[in-house]
Amino acid sequence: MLSRAIARSSLATLAGLIPHYLAFYWLHTPLWTETIAEWIMANTPSHLAVPLLEALGSWAKPLAMTGALATLGFAVFLTLPLRWIGPLLAALLLGWAFDYHSWVGQISLWLPVTLVAASSRIAFIPDRRRFVTSAVMSSGVVAIALESFLRNQALARRAVEPVPLWPFQPPPDHFAPGLVRKALTPTPEFYGMSKDTVDPAINPARWRLKITAGGQTLKEYRYSELLGLPRVDRYVTLRCVSNTLKSDLMGTAAWSGIHLSQLVERSAVPHGACEVAIIGIDGHGDSLSLDYAFSDETLLALGMNGKTLDRTHGFPLRLLVPRYYGFKNVKWISEISFVTKPYFGTWPRMGYTKEPAVHISSHIDQIRRAPEGWKVGGVSFAGTRGIRAVEVRAGGGPWIPAALDRPLSPFTWTRWFALLPPVSANQVEARAMDGDGRWQESREGPLFPNGVTGPTIRRLG
Repeated sequence: MLSRAIARSSLATLAGLIPHYLAFYWLHTPLWTETIAEWIMANTPSHLAVPLLEALGSWAKPLAMTGALATLGFAVFLTLPLRWIGPLLAALLLGWAFDYHSWVGQISLWLPVTLVAASSRIAFIPDRRRFVTSAVMSSGVVAIALESFLRNQALARRAVEPVPLWPFQPPPDHFAPGLVRKALTPTPEFYGMSKDTVDPAINPARWRLKITAGGQTLKEYRYSELLGLPRVDRYVTLRCVSNTLKSDLMGTAAWSGIHLSQLVERSAVPHGACEVAIIGIDGHGDSLSLDYAFSDETLLALGMNGKTLDRTHGFPLRLLVPRYYGFKNVKWISEISFVTKPYFGTWPRMGYTKEPAVHISSHIDQIRRAPEGWKVGGVSFAGTRGIRAVEVRAGGGPWIPAALDRPLSPFTWTRWFALLPPVSANQVEARAMDGDGRWQESREGPLFPNGVTGPTIRRLG
């Protein structure tokens, strides 16, 4: 019967996850549930993922783990008729599909699954025991989500708290009060996104930054050594590629960091190197051309808004490349490697572009009715190209130039406000021109693989 096959495959999967999690805690093998959950999160359309993250908060990622559990259970269910060879086939196919390469992890999960699934003693589950089976399966689902949640909470408690790094005061801000967001985003309000179900919490006493080439370590730095280097302070805006035309995953902060040339001289780069791979301790990585990696625009950040980085924003070291979307700005860096072949990081391996230049975008922060018309305020951003002009209109009427605030740096957003005539309208639209003279797109383009493009529209009422 179908119900018995489902119960049997579910019990086999849960039986395999027990030693699999023990291997994770004892041997630090990667978890199948996390591997699949991270794939689910990365491939969930942004118009669904962003509202789910906002609504579920700290439980959003643990619940993705239950989706991973369902995926594993379904794979076992499909291969049950193949008996002993079924789980082996599932292990090989899923390993290829989800890029899972730990043989210890594979064996710790799939060997128990095979033994339980093929056992004749549970080939048939009596009807009177089905409620027990259902309770076990339900408990397993809850346990998977709860383990992820509690592990994240434990790591958050162990994470190093930020400490003052340089004297810092937010810049004076008197532009369009009440209509536009702050010029500088406070750290707790700065968006935080990652591919991980549980972000790493790094012990700086044990952490090392490795500079490598061809599998050989060229140099190695302690955290204290990096803190002792001369730093550059600058304002930078980051924008997430997961933004839709309505979402606002974007923030501006004061950052402090070092250049790659302070760690290794350009002349010391091995012959034949074509790119610089920046790799995080969580496995997420990306790459830069040699010229851009050594340019003044690229920064290895140690601090944010006057303090050392926190866990969410990449402690102890993260990359800042303001011309690109957020996924290129790798966090929790553990290795900088000079490679002789093009390096495809986490997102490019999923089909995203290797050159994710920020598109022109705008966001309307506030619309207020006044006796003289509509007061509208917002921000526009185009990476390092800057914003030359912003125009606003109501109800398809004529475009009205907006007043622009002076950006904090060439790497930040531009705030603006406009006064529209008191016309009857059901929506307000904004568009920006970048420093190259190109206007924001008037038609929506797909988010994948280059980031969404299109108009900025906010309905009234």
